[in-house]
Amino acid sequence: MAEGVLDKIAAVVADGYLHTAADFTAAGIHSTQLSRAVRAEALVQYARGIYFRSWEDAVEHIDLAAVSLAHPGGVVCLGSAAHLHNVSNEDPSSVWYAVDRARVGRQVTVGPSVPVTTVFWPEAALTPGVEVRTVMGVEIRATDVARTVIDLLRYRGKLGDEPGTKALTDYLRDAHGPINRLWDLADELGCRRTVEPFLRFAEEVREAIPRPTAPGA
Repeated sequence: MAEGVLDKIAAVVADGYLHTAADFTAAGIHSTQLSRAVRAEALVQYARGIYFRSWEDAVEHIDLAAVSLAHPGGVVCLGSAAHLHNVSNEDPSSVWYAVDRARVGRQVTVGPSVPVTTVFWPEAALTPGVEVRTVMGVEIRATDVARTVIDLLRYRGKLGDEPGTKALTDYLRDAHGPINRLWDLADELGCRRTVEPFLRFAEEVREAIPRPTAPGA
């Protein structure tokens, strides 16, 4: 490849962030030149239309960042949010990603290297209990710990009881927040009756749940 093209590509990815094909187009780099750079191992293509400089730049949760970059406005949720917040023993095989069902009528995809399980929510459900963090220059919107607990409980018909009860136990054990926060979210999402038995039980047993022991204690 021409040295000038490689210099342009290097300038785009010098920040170590994820970039879309549009970023390279804006820098005057053609798609065929991108493909050649990938083949020459001068650039990494992580997913369809998603690139970064080197595997040395890759960090944990790069898959969440790639999906968020390719489909902004959605929310990392359920199993992926539980793994993000360490209230799950499982590393999901796909990224759980919620989108506005009125605007997105199809499954979200970013290519075979990053499988996505799409969840369709009403627009009003895409805001309560959602936090933002940055991974490789990409803003990731994800349900916070309390919202994740409520979602896992209200989706137990599809996911089973274990993910929700595990997340609830960890929420209480690690003192992520008050139970009132869970009640408030349940009311806001209109699922109080669905999760009430679990929250009532949590109120009864929370003092009996052992707290984690600090290292060296």
